[in-house]
Amino acid sequence: MESVARVSVWMQENRRITTLALVAVVAAVAAGFVYLNYRSDLKERAAVRLDEIRLSSRNATPGQLRAQLGTYVDQFGSTQQANEARLLLAEMELDQDSVARVVSLLQPVVDLNDHPIGYNAGWMMAVAEEQRGDREAAARWYDRLADAARHDYQRRRARAARARLYEYAGDYAAAEEIYSDLATQDDAADDADFYGVQLGEVRARAETGAPPPSVPGEVEPTENVEDAGTPDGNAGADTTSTAESAGTTP
Repeated sequence: MESVARVSVWMQENRRITTLALVAVVAAVAAGFVYLNYRSDLKERAAVRLDEIRLSSRNATPGQLRAQLGTYVDQFGSTQQANEARLLLAEMELDQDSVARVVSLLQPVVDLNDHPIGYNAGWMMAVAEEQRGDREAAARWYDRLADAARHDYQRRRARAARARLYEYAGDYAAAEEIYSDLATQDDAADDADFYGVQLGEVRARAETGAPPPSVPGEVEPTENVEDAGTPDGNAGADTTSTAESAGTTP
């Protein structure tokens, strides 16, 4: 009882401090609720708007779609849906050779441990570096992608892309080692013949002393990486290029 009385006396003597403290706590709680409601509303509006863009993409020109996605990223940049929009917009910018724009779009999203969006962003970074001619940077990305791959087909694709860059650089021994391994993997039955053909070509170049193959002038992203999101509404569709589509597809 005595301790309760002391607390009561202290509160009376420090009524102003106590009142301010209570007000601060209430304000903090209220602010928390307001923020949660704001985030929930923002996420909902972002989802609705992205669906609208996807639906309208069928009738929009590429320029109009790029503008819509750019505005969307600016408006909803802190949401998960904006990360999907970044991938879509980055793919379109690659078609325009706007590599610097692609890199700036993808940097906030790249996380090779985040599947599918972060990993796909990393793949598109590799394609972008290759498209602007920085094969060393592209090679580093493909190595990282192979290490971080969650699925065997992703790892094979990244390693095949790395082998292709070795071949462009004239390092036939390194390319041969990778293709030989890929061609003999039990779980790569569907691709084994293709890797076998690539292996034969590399060996032929090495045996004859032929110069490296010419580097394509452009590396375009296509389909068949992991789920990311497409303008026509399939959030599980692939949006980044594969190593095969970057120059090794049979």
